[in-house]
Amino acid sequence: MSIVKFIPGKSHKWINYNINNLEMWIASDNGQYIANHISKNLNNLKAINQNKLNNILYSINKHFGLIVIGKNITFAAVDSCRSYPIYWANTKNGFILSNQAKVIAKVTNSKINKNQRIAFQMSGYTIGDSTLWSEIKNINFGEYIIFKKNRIYEKYRYFLYNPWIKSNLKLNDLKVQLKNEINIILKKLVETANGRTIAIPLSAGLDSRLIASGLKEIGYLNVKCFSYGLKNNFESKASKKIAKALGFKWKFVEFNNKIISNYFQSQHYRDCFDIINDGCAVPGIQDLYAIKKLLEDKFLLSNDLIVNGNSGDFISGGHIPHFAKKWDLQFNKNVLNLIFNAHYVKHYALWMHLLNKKNEKIIQRELNKQIKSITIKNNKEILPQGILELIEFENRQSKYVINFQRVYDFYKLSWALPLWDQSFINFWSSVPTEFKINQTLYKKVLYELNMGKVWTRDYEFKEKISPSWARYLRFILKIFFVLLGKNKWHKFDKKYLSYWTDNLCGQSLLPYNEIIKNKNGARHFVSWHTLYAEEITLGKNWQNLEIK
Repeated sequence: MSIVKFIPGKSHKWINYNINNLEMWIASDNGQYIANHISKNLNNLKAINQNKLNNILYSINKHFGLIVIGKNITFAAVDSCRSYPIYWANTKNGFILSNQAKVIAKVTNSKINKNQRIAFQMSGYTIGDSTLWSEIKNINFGEYIIFKKNRIYEKYRYFLYNPWIKSNLKLNDLKVQLKNEINIILKKLVETANGRTIAIPLSAGLDSRLIASGLKEIGYLNVKCFSYGLKNNFESKASKKIAKALGFKWKFVEFNNKIISNYFQSQHYRDCFDIINDGCAVPGIQDLYAIKKLLEDKFLLSNDLIVNGNSGDFISGGHIPHFAKKWDLQFNKNVLNLIFNAHYVKHYALWMHLLNKKNEKIIQRELNKQIKSITIKNNKEILPQGILELIEFENRQSKYVINFQRVYDFYKLSWALPLWDQSFINFWSSVPTEFKINQTLYKKVLYELNMGKVWTRDYEFKEKISPSWARYLRFILKIFFVLLGKNKWHKFDKKYLSYWTDNLCGQSLLPYNEIIKNKNGARHFVSWHTLYAEEITLGKNWQNLEIK
């Protein structure tokens, strides 16, 4: 009898392979390649060799979730950005694994983890390897777990993003290296596409434009782009202009509150949300309706490869606070407090009502526990902002942000994340802080390369509020808030106007009157979707709101 039982959730991506006495469950667009790779390297392994297993997993360098059940070794692993999650529980009947934590919760007597539930309510995701249930864990990015008899297990990392080590690399050298890295990931993307059409959700930002213009630059022209949101929003106008300059086909999907409200009430939306809701992070649904419409209109085809820009802004330093470069190199209690304060303010404010001292202490304890679990070898001096980056990578990026890919899985579409390639992540871990803050190095290189000739001043886009009537109304209303101050204006704007100006119409999950009468201080549309995720996962949400 196997010591591991895998229960696949509602995902077509998990496929069973049986090769050379190894049973494998793999989620990937490269499943057969990975199965052959694992079988070839593990077939004659009579004992567990950690170094060999590290090398085998690191060398895959594809998006994957992997479970291997064999006579001599049984383990589970995820890739360097946790693109296909794996959850597990250690029960009296053996280890139970699934791609959805809630599936395990249904077959065990798992208790709700109160601290992680608070973290989820405040940020939209859990902390570290925890889930919404105390007995259920997730495998963090770049990790694998070896399962043994008598409920014994061992957890290891074969890949770690470690941007806390001080680097003295010079700007000009880094520019040469980054240009080479960009060329490498673009060539890998072309190999992955293998002649297929690459479909890019193109925005006004740097990351998706890098992919689109880079493909043009190296001569891969089987590309099409799309955009979505409110009519005439600035992102879509920029997207159309860039796509036209590159000579790529482009399509726009209009959102408005009526369209998206009706969609949120549909069975299709409920089915999708239920399938991609995993018990660890809020589903990323920003392009869910757009993909549905593009497939119906036959702009997207089943064989297309979806490639977005996640998570270029993060990995290139866009989330490092400016004041981080003033932090000293001593890893002590004071540094822990600096890291916590910067991270807490930025990521744990989905609901103002939950920002109290009790919850702050809970989050601080959980984050400190996570930070102290990181293995930092032979280096007493560290860059604190590197730890800040790591906990965002392990929590927000590889849980919430990676969940955006589940939408493509729902529609059975292939996808790739070139800006989360292992080599790209490794490169950015060595870049000094001063060249990452404000994405200094990233921007310098992109504008110097000027790929596709879409990085000149003609392609600098100023953010504008849509629709136009809201822009004029906001201008008039601001006059009345001159004496009241900016803080009161921002609170008013967020509560009464953001419902109409949110490009994704995400707040239309509930009627406008319910949004404005709510006194809990929602930050943005994700706040409301945490309530829905909590309700369908645990039976109710903390505000006891009825979300139909």
